[in-house]
Amino acid sequence: MCYNVSVESCGVKILGIDFGLKRVGLAVCDSLHILATPLPVYHTKSMRNSIDYVAKVATEQGVGAVVVGLPLNLDGSESVQSGRARAFARNLGKVTGLPVQLYDERLTTVEADELLKEAGVAKAIDRAKLVDSMAAKVILQSYIDNNK
Repeated sequence: MCYNVSVESCGVKILGIDFGLKRVGLAVCDSLHILATPLPVYHTKSMRNSIDYVAKVATEQGVGAVVVGLPLNLDGSESVQSGRARAFARNLGKVTGLPVQLYDERLTTVEADELLKEAGVAKAIDRAKLVDSMAAKVILQSYIDNNK
């Protein structure tokens, strides 16, 4: 199974994921790897449930690769959630057959919340409904920008 996503191969859409135990943020980029766009947040009950849903979205969106955010501590060390994200990525790759790449997601939720504030989403409760998919967008956009 391949864990490397080659962004040099234009023509392949990439799915970005901000994995969580309750919500999964999703985003997709265009085939030229210019712009990441958030998709609706998925509310989940289990990792298996999330994997099945994300596999369905990957098929519907016609993606050829996946980037999963890897939650690291600020000092770069791994956390319990890092292990969960690794397991999710590994199992998603097995189920979909797609190449899956883990990508450092430190501070993406903070950045996503700031972007939502700048976009005029004033209430914290409204931002909370959108922040996971915006975080997935930030992860994916950062990935494609840093790998051009």
